[in-house]
Amino acid sequence: MREGSNRNPWSRRTAAVGGAALGALVLGQLALAGPVAAVPGLSIKTTTGPSNSVAKSQNATCPAGTKVIGGGGAITGSGLGQVGMDIMRPLVGSDAYSVTGREDENGVAGNWAVTASALCATPPPGLVTVSGSSAPSFGTSNWFEKSCPAGKHAIGVGGAVVGASNSEVILEDLRINQNSVVVAGAEDGTGFADTWWLDATAICADPLPGEQRVIDDSVYSSAGVQSVTATCPPGTRVHGVGGEILGGDGQVRLTEMRATSSTVVTVRAMEDENGFSGNWKVRAYAVCAN
Repeated sequence: MREGSNRNPWSRRTAAVGGAALGALVLGQLALAGPVAAVPGLSIKTTTGPSNSVAKSQNATCPAGTKVIGGGGAITGSGLGQVGMDIMRPLVGSDAYSVTGREDENGVAGNWAVTASALCATPPPGLVTVSGSSAPSFGTSNWFEKSCPAGKHAIGVGGAVVGASNSEVILEDLRINQNSVVVAGAEDGTGFADTWWLDATAICADPLPGEQRVIDDSVYSSAGVQSVTATCPPGTRVHGVGGEILGGDGQVRLTEMRATSSTVVTVRAMEDENGFSGNWKVRAYAVCAN
């Protein structure tokens, strides 16, 4: 059953206004009474698939006794601005995080590979995964927000573009708010003639010990490639990953959104083969906890 959506108050065009980098904001720090314990079994599992020029998926699987609490991926190789990570989400059962890469309708002459990255841990208290879908869209952009059950916080996000066989619709935003996630997509520069929609997955749990959200932006500019990192404060580690493109109007694709170390989330994006004449930037989200 698809759930309806309204106009996004943080559309990519609106969010792009202002331009100044956020500069590593630390948001939503929790004041928890009593002693706190670290989330046990936390690890990052990364796997890279074959390098060729066909659509493909890669799954990063968690060790026995642990579950996915967040994840992300990357595209490496040729034609990066023409290859979209159109599906990035935990698999049913939360034992693995899956990333699917697809070329745009023009194709890519060289080879490229998909990397999937899973943040795994012994299930924290209250861990649950909830999903929903936007209404079908004929428009150039669409978005959907999925909320966690009452009392739980969003610690991980997944999203998928549904309805386009090639990367003609770009999965450009996977945001982690405190109690919800937002997934947004946009048609590429040549548009898409059919209907499409978005699936959004929120990985939710009871508030984590020492939980904080760190958000950082790249410089708002017309550079063809941009990247940014969000770094957890001392004494905390990455428990959730998110990222988004601000501006770009469907001509910029995420090429990396993952935890590149136990304390750092890296987000990178690149303009497509036609370039983009305006300014844009990327944003990284890190959910940090003990």
